[in-house]
Amino acid sequence: MRLKAEQVPSHLSRGPLLPVYFVSGDEPLQMMEVTDAIRARALAEGCERTVLEVARGFDWGELARAGAEMSLFSSRRLIELRLGDQSPGREGADALVAWAGSPPQDNVLLATSGKLDGRTRQGRWYKALEGAGAVIELWPVEPARLPAWIAQRVERAGRRIERDAAEIIAQRVEGNLLAAAQEIDKLLLLVSGKSISAEDVQRAVADSARFDAFALVDAGLLGDAPRVVRTLRGLRQEGHELPAVLGAVMWELRNVCSMVFEMAAGSSRDEVMSQHGVWQQRRARVTAGLRRLDRNAAGRLLVEAARVDRAIKGMDQADPWRLLEEFLLHAGGTPLLR
Repeated sequence: MRLKAEQVPSHLSRGPLLPVYFVSGDEPLQMMEVTDAIRARALAEGCERTVLEVARGFDWGELARAGAEMSLFSSRRLIELRLGDQSPGREGADALVAWAGSPPQDNVLLATSGKLDGRTRQGRWYKALEGAGAVIELWPVEPARLPAWIAQRVERAGRRIERDAAEIIAQRVEGNLLAAAQEIDKLLLLVSGKSISAEDVQRAVADSARFDAFALVDAGLLGDAPRVVRTLRGLRQEGHELPAVLGAVMWELRNVCSMVFEMAAGSSRDEVMSQHGVWQQRRARVTAGLRRLDRNAAGRLLVEAARVDRAIKGMDQADPWRLLEEFLLHAGGTPLLR
């Protein structure tokens, strides 16, 4: 069977868990919430959790062994099989078809992967998982549908939001569902009334816009060095966690670099911006960055971002806040002296 992300909560509340769930897509908030819901239900039913990470050279025999393994603590298992962007290949396809054909009793398989193409969705292993349980494909919310998505999320929290207010949030987050969810959570805490108005949203935006992590990339794309420095230092002074700031920056920057690579392969600027869902209000800022960056520069930025990540993890002795500041200035065209 097939389920949409929004159908998962009611499905889980109605009956027993299916033996197989396969969740695919590259939208991080939906992936997190769907898998968390399935995981929570399985653990509530007493399942013991086993996680298998599929990387190059993965031994697919591990899947069968995990299903057959006895536990001292539980008669049931939740086996999480994380494919990431890896294709299962012939051996993996055989293992998945065998599992789906005869799922081990009292086991639940939760398999996840990145976005799949149409050809893969016609593959025998995909069809086998679909027949044995449920497949859940996650798709980005289209810009035109984002205000309605925001309104539905607010309603699930027992509140309501005016259409104008939802549109302001949609324009602010520009397709990033994780950012939208964070904005909604903040408003639910700040606004005491039953309904959230456009004025409520504007006040909240005014309070936080100065040091908004997601504004950092736009400042970099525009080459606005003073704003980059002011915003980043403000975030540090307010005690924001650096991994969260870098995560917000990288969510935006990876999209920009992907557009650069696609343009280098022959796609037009308007074409790639449409494919990546760049809102009309933001196109001038993104265009400024696309004009400045070429394939080599984008590659160097990603390498530089990896160094910031290593510094955060203590694998590089440099100050990670300073490295992130230099990285953003570099993205905006400011030459770095080293």
